Amino acid sequence: MHRSIRLASLRPVLWLMVTLWLGSAGAHGEANSNLGGVTLCLDPQTVQVDLEAVPEGRAASARAQLTAALTQRLTTALEQDRVRSERRPSCAGQVGYTQLQASVRYLDPSSYIGYGQATYSYTVLLRVNAAGATQSGQRRGFSSGWSDLYSETGTRRPVEAVVTDWGEEQARDLTALWRRDNPTFLERLTQPGPLRWRLLAGALAVMLVSAGVLASLYKRGQVALTSSKI
Repeated sequence: MHRSIRLASLRPVLWLMVTLWLGSAGAHGEANSNLGGVTLCLDPQTVQVDLEAVPEGRAASARAQLTAALTQRLTTALEQDRVRSERRPSCAGQVGYTQLQASVRYLDPSSYIGYGQATYSYTVLLRVNAAGATQSGQRRGFSSGWSDLYSETGTRRPVEAVVTDWGEEQARDLTALWRRDNPTFLERLTQPGPLRWRLLAGALAVMLVSAGVLASLYKRGQVALTSSKI
């Protein structure tokens, strides 16, 4: 019993150590990810919100607000950047399964010495299910995360707004990488690569053949004109 009490009393300290280690630490979308040909899959569990030690009176409204806001920011980012996605009743195990997870913990000043009445630790994670390795060795998938401490004291912004903004930031990272790996035909033409060089080579070949045909026709026309004069 004494052992369980001791572990319970240490839990806030351990959580704070982890939070401080993660605090102000983040990782934007991995540059070596490859989303080429991937259709993002969204389902009712795509956005998940976990609240810990948040006062009861605020927890219900905070969960509903965060779930709605994060869902709206994610879907808007996908639509605006024309990212190929689909909705299913369940995406579990599917390639392209997209999950946006937010966790918020209230740092009770009675347990976390030195923190005010309105201090929170939070983590926002966005992941797309990997689909194995490509021939180039890049991982097919996406992972992004951010963790930090935030105090509402002296600010006019609730922690829900801060978490929502980071959710949108990571959604934009995701759409940017998806667009990079799934360029349109016009974008492929304007970017250096095999397609561009093949098309340029083809256009040059057509020009050379056309020039040869025109020169041949012109030469024949000159011969015909000379013959008619004679």
